[in-house]
Amino acid sequence: MSILDVTDVCAGYGRLEILRGVSLSVAAGEIVGIIGPNGAGKSTLLKAIFGYLRPFDGAIRFENTSIVGMTPDRVVRRGMGYVAQAGGVFAEMTVRENLTLGGYTLRSRHDRAHALDAVLERFPLLRMRAGQRAGAMSGGEQRALSIARTLMVGPRLLVLDEPSAALSPRAIDEVYDLLGSLNQQGIGLLIVEQNVEKILQVAGRIVVLDMGRNAFGGSAAELRASDRIRRLYLGED
Repeated sequence: MSILDVTDVCAGYGRLEILRGVSLSVAAGEIVGIIGPNGAGKSTLLKAIFGYLRPFDGAIRFENTSIVGMTPDRVVRRGMGYVAQAGGVFAEMTVRENLTLGGYTLRSRHDRAHALDAVLERFPLLRMRAGQRAGAMSGGEQRALSIARTLMVGPRLLVLDEPSAALSPRAIDEVYDLLGSLNQQGIGLLIVEQNVEKILQVAGRIVVLDMGRNAFGGSAAELRASDRIRRLYLGED
């Protein structure tokens, strides 16, 4: 059963149309990767899903409820988390303060304190660094913090925009180990990724976007079996 359904979505900026009828779905607990060339509309799609951008046309349903027109805070309350490209931690704030901000939609101080304790229990490194300024952490640690911050509200689906961007190979492995652990706990993942080889290793299904349209959808094995897709999108002969 799908937790997220995107159907024939058209979206863009002003009069500029970037997405031209994109469709995809994510089942509960599934990992779906989105790849494609620069300018294909990958980040625009995530912004439309999460409420930062209202589609011109099409449908977006989360747990069988339309979320078109919902503000991002309402989408968060429904159970979806968003990790922006490059993480977006507040560098001058402490780790604890960054995490606390992630619980801004929680109604009571008790709920926020309980959520913070649960996240710090899950991330021992962040517990040890709770009083440290976030900007003093490594790139991989900041990415882990940005992911942990989304967990403050207990999301059932995480939407991530290039979680490996600007990280070392070791940090990329650590971030994907973290994402794999979260997925094993039942959290679905929708991941835009430029590191094609990495996303092919972890995603159950791959969606390829090109020029704002669906160019391919299927398993990693099916993608590798297509000479055309491998040539155009993986750079293979």
